[in-house]
Amino acid sequence: MAALRKFKSAATKVKMANLAVESFKSVPHGIDGDTFFTPEIPEEIKSAVELLHKVDDAAFEKLVHAVVDSFQTGDFPSDDTFDKVKGEVGGEEGANYNVIFTAIHTIIRTAVRNRTKASVVAADLKAINVPPSFVDIIIKVMKQDRFQLETNSVATRTRFPRLDNLQWRVDVAISSSSLLRVFRPSILFQMSLSDGTIKTFEVSVEHFHQLRYNTAKVLRDMQELERHPIMRIAFEGDKKKFDDK
Repeated sequence: MAALRKFKSAATKVKMANLAVESFKSVPHGIDGDTFFTPEIPEEIKSAVELLHKVDDAAFEKLVHAVVDSFQTGDFPSDDTFDKVKGEVGGEEGANYNVIFTAIHTIIRTAVRNRTKASVVAADLKAINVPPSFVDIIIKVMKQDRFQLETNSVATRTRFPRLDNLQWRVDVAISSSSLLRVFRPSILFQMSLSDGTIKTFEVSVEHFHQLRYNTAKVLRDMQELERHPIMRIAFEGDKKKFDDK
């Protein structure tokens, strides 16, 4: 009986030790709001953290560069392209590379769009148990390609359609059902948007002058804001956003 108790005690200790080791290979509970992923760490990252501990540095670095290439093209790679990437990366975890690729893409996209400082990104990734060597690879790539990643992030972000073309003409109403002679001008606008839609609307001369005045006022306010000293300070701080202090 004593031997059985000792065996069970030893088995329990081994089990607890294994659980402790496994806990360092997964995202800790309750940490979501303390990271740059706030309010919640995406599920694709939680699923990938444990898989990252089974991948070597060379394979992970190739996947990171594949993610950066996808940012340059503005879209995820096709199935054939991704199969080629998996073939080049190699390794035993090839079946899980799609999960890891998605997680890396989410990490870089979130950090770039939130303009998170590199030191914060590194600390948060280590806090969710991403291997330190992988964190160094991500930070290195983000610093090297920072401006290109930011540019592509702005170009591919979700937003309203842009104004591609604007045409206008002046129409004059000669008469109406109640008046024989009106001679009242109006301006007809036709806007072509970046999503291919065309919007047509008509405004009176009074409303056109109001639109023209408000547009000039906004442009003047923007110029005054750009000349403000605090904007120069903000711009200099923005340039160092990804740099460690």
